[in-house]
Amino acid sequence: MTSRVRTQRDCTLSCQRRNFWRSKDTDSRMENLLGTMKEDFLRKLNLSDVPQEHSKIHPPWFMMELYNKYASDSSVIPQSDVIRSFTVQDITLSVTNGIKSKHRLQFNISIPNHEKITTAELQLYFLPDPKSEVTSHNFKATVKVYEVSFIDFSSTTQLLVGKGVTGTQSTWVTLDVTTAIQSWIRSGHGATIFDVVVDRKDCGVFKGGEVGAGCFNMSVSVGDNTSAALIVFSDDLSSRRRETKKELREMILHEEETILHSGADWNRGGDQLPNEIPEALHPRRKKRKAEREYCRRTSLKVNFKDIGWDSWIVAPPEYDAFECRGLCYHPLTDESTPSKHALIQTLMNIRDPKRANMACCVPIKLDPITVMYRENGRLTIRYLYEEMKVAECGCR
Repeated sequence: MTSRVRTQRDCTLSCQRRNFWRSKDTDSRMENLLGTMKEDFLRKLNLSDVPQEHSKIHPPWFMMELYNKYASDSSVIPQSDVIRSFTVQDITLSVTNGIKSKHRLQFNISIPNHEKITTAELQLYFLPDPKSEVTSHNFKATVKVYEVSFIDFSSTTQLLVGKGVTGTQSTWVTLDVTTAIQSWIRSGHGATIFDVVVDRKDCGVFKGGEVGAGCFNMSVSVGDNTSAALIVFSDDLSSRRRETKKELREMILHEEETILHSGADWNRGGDQLPNEIPEALHPRRKKRKAEREYCRRTSLKVNFKDIGWDSWIVAPPEYDAFECRGLCYHPLTDESTPSKHALIQTLMNIRDPKRANMACCVPIKLDPITVMYRENGRLTIRYLYEEMKVAECGCR
């Protein structure tokens, strides 16, 4: 084997080894970044670990409507940080007497101590009786909700809210039960129980003369998409106390580490500094290259299926977190909204790169996203403030 062939082979092996370790180092950094991202995500949702949910879920209409309302329109600010859906656990005493019916609904609800309940709504599903011979009939009913309290083995009821229901087809009915839920949380008693009395009117054509046939009925199903549900809105006080500046600092540190790593790789390839553009480049090409490499916001898709979280995160399936990429060349432009410190640092870097690093391209504004996820079998919508995606990048 000639010395020239041996030299080429040794060079090839050396390059392969270098690329292998560089690739391994990149994979390791990506794995660490993914781990940190998962920890941050769980912390922002106030979860200690990933919820173990094994079956797929189809959210009821009212939860999807709430999610889409806040996720699609950034100008709509929710009345609360967190929205939870508690499905009815049991329905007893379902008694029908002619056109009147009475149902006892039991819910098991739990709200963390650091959250304050602002609103609670009872969602009931009404549908025309299939025995009705009239399909275009305008069905009517009056629904009343009573809070049930137990004292020494006896129960008492107190009227909470009443509402008229009218429609020609199936519909959800919303009733405000905020005072009852707030009282229940303060007392710390067991299950939350409501009596629902439905007075069905103007039932239309009766089939075979049967009393009550053809009326507007309340669904008494348990465990499906027509089940009664309790929607609880609450403010996460611990989340309100967390400062967004802390999140910004964490993202800035990550971006600075990325810059340092990329700078090290750059310098291994030659002596040129990261903030220098080769003078030999054609002026137009030089300008285009500078524009491409200048500090800017770029897409960074986060797919929950890729990280194994699609079993418990219901929506969105993915979102664009964005990231800040590029370098802060001199002169710094207004678009990069440089701080005074960044301007001074850039000037110092030009005079003596060894004394001062170049300014870093980092997030300077964060925006929220809305997430719907499963926790202990219940659906939760959380509006995350200024923490989940980059809105603007700048030189700092």
